[in-house]
Amino acid sequence: MRKEIVSTDGWDCVPELKEVIDQLSEIGHHVYEIDNCVRVTKLEDLVYDLKYALEGIIQTLDDIDVDVEYITKEED
Repeated sequence: MRKEIVSTDGWDCVPELKEVIDQLSEIGHHVYEIDNCVRVTKLEDLVYDLKYALEGIIQTLDDIDVDVEYITKEED
């Protein structure tokens, strides 16, 4: 496992994670619709949008190098 020194203890050292969250936010209106039993979107469109978004999310997650241990450098 490779080690990488970073200056913060957040996940900004893995920008793909932010991309995943951005992609998830794009389907937030569908999540709201499902959670709150509000039927606005056609089922076919709903399923297509969710599948398309999840495929993109999975691809982005697959691109992350998980063989890295991030170590936060303490500032003096």
